[in-house]
Amino acid sequence: MSSRAKAKKKAIVPSATSFVALILVVLVAGVPILGTILVTASTSEPDLSDLTPIHERAGKYLVLDWSALLQDRPRLPKTGTVIPAGADVQALGYMMNGERSVGKDKWVQDFVLLPEAGSLLHPPHRMPDQMIAVHLEHDNRIQFSPRALVWAWGSLHASAGLGPRSEALYTLERAHAKSAGKADIQRHFK
Repeated sequence: MSSRAKAKKKAIVPSATSFVALILVVLVAGVPILGTILVTASTSEPDLSDLTPIHERAGKYLVLDWSALLQDRPRLPKTGTVIPAGADVQALGYMMNGERSVGKDKWVQDFVLLPEAGSLLHPPHRMPDQMIAVHLEHDNRIQFSPRALVWAWGSLHASAGLGPRSEALYTLERAHAKSAGKADIQRHFK
């Protein structure tokens, strides 16, 4: 065999250092990507905005279909139920702080309810027509836990118009609230 043929054959066979370099490149690129996917998936919660209530009412309260609040779509939600101003509504959503930052486990009387919780790496969308400012009745308080799933019920009202980007277009007045679980999503929505 000529020396030229031997040189070609050597170039084709990868050396141990090439293999180690390839493994190093795969690890350097792959670990952060897989870590990001893992963190996002493990801290994500179900989005409630596209879910439809199985039953129109829970006792004397209308169960909120989040699509009924959208301003850029026709006002008729998927359930076909129009929510009149001042209606008694029960809403399932994620607890978030409003204009003021609130520490975890503090007892609060006001918070914002959103249909999505976001994730550790991506905060929830705070669109005014998908935000409800919850004002608990008189001396009622709930322990604040950001991104916690809660039921809130009371009298739903809309504000006069679009305000600043962070301002909720809806309020739940004289409200009550309690913790909820993922089982509530499956039990009350489809």
